[in-house]
Amino acid sequence: MIKFLKHIAFGFGIFVLINLAIAFKYEYPAYQAVKNKTHKNYLKWNSIHTNKNAYDLIVLGSSRSYTGFNPKILDRELNLKSFNMGTSAQDIAESYYSLVEILEYQNPEYIVLETYLDLSDNNHDFYQIFSNASFFNSSKNKFNLITKGYGSSGISNYLVPLMKFKNYIKQDVRALFSGKKPKPPQKTWYKGFYKDTVVVTDIEIKAYKPISNFNNNPFNEERFNLYFNKIYQLTKAKGMTLITIRTPYPPTRLKLNANRDEEQFYKNYYKNFEDVYYHDLNNYKIEKFQYSDYDFSDHHHVNYKGAKKISLQLVDIIKTLNNTNN
Repeated sequence: MIKFLKHIAFGFGIFVLINLAIAFKYEYPAYQAVKNKTHKNYLKWNSIHTNKNAYDLIVLGSSRSYTGFNPKILDRELNLKSFNMGTSAQDIAESYYSLVEILEYQNPEYIVLETYLDLSDNNHDFYQIFSNASFFNSSKNKFNLITKGYGSSGISNYLVPLMKFKNYIKQDVRALFSGKKPKPPQKTWYKGFYKDTVVVTDIEIKAYKPISNFNNNPFNEERFNLYFNKIYQLTKAKGMTLITIRTPYPPTRLKLNANRDEEQFYKNYYKNFEDVYYHDLNNYKIEKFQYSDYDFSDHHHVNYKGAKKISLQLVDIIKTLNNTNN
């Protein structure tokens, strides 16, 4: 019995050491970035927390939004102050709890929510989620995001680095054997917007695959409905205008098949909310805003050229909305 307990203790000790090593490898660079005031999520939340009631428009969403909506263009064209609070792999529940935290410091007129199928499923990037939530000032909001937003999976991933970083460990192992060099570090940020200067190559364009649809994507409609309604109720209670956006894809990908699951789902879903304004930027005034494959840095992120078009589309949407309501 004593020998068995020793084996258990030894195994547990090895498990703890492995997790400590993993935590050090992946958390220490983030710690250093915060210390040096270069961590993008730290800088975003610092702007929200320290500049109280400074922003008229807040963007929420994934990296597809933080590479897309340029506050410099929005502010100039709309004569307001905007901030891009898009973060990597931002899930719909993360968007909600981020909004709760934001509204404790800001009172914007507009909330712009970018959504797409991949971020409303049961597959979560907990490292990115907890990186974002770690900068909440409110312990209550952070606790609710972890426990209510993700349940037992959230708690276990929060406590066990091996689980939280498993996808990044796999990526690093594959990169080690493939010899692929990592993408250059992201440096050019402005009010939460990342100016991506990478332009997709012809080889990458030829390798494009069709856009995800309900047959190959584990979209969780119940989860999306739960948290979108929470976002809707919160913005409605605050008297804010909620604009929902589907950001564009490269034209070549759109032509790969005739499936329009994602487009039709959002179009039909938002019909149930008469005071929510939904726009698919793939087909919003295409005679004026026409995208090229070279407006993208990869298969679904726009670069700085595409960001100009996305931002001007949002400007047009808001100006049209204001003209209609006046």
